Amino acid sequence: MDSNLGFADLHNHLYGSLKPELLRQMGLNNPSPRWEIFTKPFQELYGRSINTGTFFEDYKSLEDFKKIYLFNHQGPFPEFQAKFNLIIALSKFDPQEIKFVSKHITKDQYEEGVVFGEYRIMYSPLDTYEGIYSKTLAACEGFEEAESELLGKVGSRLVVSLHRDGEFFKEYEMLKEMMEKNSLIKKYLVGLDFCYIEEGFPPKGKREFLKEIQKDNLAEPSTALTVLYHVGESFLDKTLLSASRWVLEAAEWGAHRLGHAIAVGLDPNAYLGKKVLEPVSEREDTLKFQLDHWDEISKYGELPAKKRLESELDSIRHKEKVEISVTENLVSETKAFQEYCMDRIKNTNAIIESCPSSNEYIGMVKDKAHHPLVRFAHNDLKFTISTDDPGIFGTNIKEEYDKAQSLGLDTEYLEKIRKNSFQYTSEILSGRIESEQGAILER
Repeated sequence: MDSNLGFADLHNHLYGSLKPELLRQMGLNNPSPRWEIFTKPFQELYGRSINTGTFFEDYKSLEDFKKIYLFNHQGPFPEFQAKFNLIIALSKFDPQEIKFVSKHITKDQYEEGVVFGEYRIMYSPLDTYEGIYSKTLAACEGFEEAESELLGKVGSRLVVSLHRDGEFFKEYEMLKEMMEKNSLIKKYLVGLDFCYIEEGFPPKGKREFLKEIQKDNLAEPSTALTVLYHVGESFLDKTLLSASRWVLEAAEWGAHRLGHAIAVGLDPNAYLGKKVLEPVSEREDTLKFQLDHWDEISKYGELPAKKRLESELDSIRHKEKVEISVTENLVSETKAFQEYCMDRIKNTNAIIESCPSSNEYIGMVKDKAHHPLVRFAHNDLKFTISTDDPGIFGTNIKEEYDKAQSLGLDTEYLEKIRKNSFQYTSEILSGRIESEQGAILER
């Protein structure tokens, strides 16, 4: 991509953007790191014991620190989280630091070509109203200062990540109240996100929440918020069939942008010959979905006969889990189902946030030919290219576009994606501003 072009990075976690040198310095300035968050999971997953007393001496060189911090190998989400925990351990995560980080990241990524970014932040479920208010305001102040110092050439916005198992209705009301209370929060807070561990939290548990957000956005556009939903990114507990259904459900029930959505675009051949242990509740939901939409799905490829689906549904009723072998037939059935899902997603307003490096590492996409981005493009789905956690992945927005090009997306197509991304911002998708206004920062 042309190095003079400006990019919109719409899927980016604020603290996951910290580069190794800055995180190390923050840790040195922190008199009481929360080591317990990092050391035990790291030892369990990487088999390495950390001596907290000599940590900064042991990892004195930046190269050694990078080895323990950067996540640039293929591994499941828990392995990534074990490294991300180093960020949590070394940061104070107080208002003063949050303001510094939000300002620093905005300016740092502007130098790398990001002229508009949406940054996600997640609070402890134990935090108080006052704590969340002061931290949210601090992030907004950091963004405002960076924008001012860069003479309005850049825009940053805040997205708050909610806990999938938390009191998200209550958290939502609290954030709306903060927006009414403070004009800076009202300006910069533009969306809500569901992230972290996905397994065990089907989209149907958020259906009513999505409905309420849509209703509120129509009633009061000035404080409208998007729901950005990590889905189909990590699915160790289910088949690609069930994970693809999750992506479709999240899109049709009103999520504005879908984080990763790997499952719906990944080539099922990547799983050929493997066995999946799936909760019966998920298998039942998938079988019922296939039966309810059998005629439509069958247009995309051969499905098992209705009687066979009904028979399986009956046979698993009293089980807790079911083992599914990924055969040639299941690969073929999954491909057809994915094509069906992609066509239906195309008819919604949902945008996929594709993060090529993150998908390769956490999504464990081992073969370039299997990368979901290729099928998203082939099926003409609406998507944006983002960095996810550029600090911990050791990447930046231009490198992500280069990676997309290496997968086979041509320069002209990528330029279209770059331009469209400015129309996929939270403020436009939620109805807070008109789409014409969204192009202000495009250059």
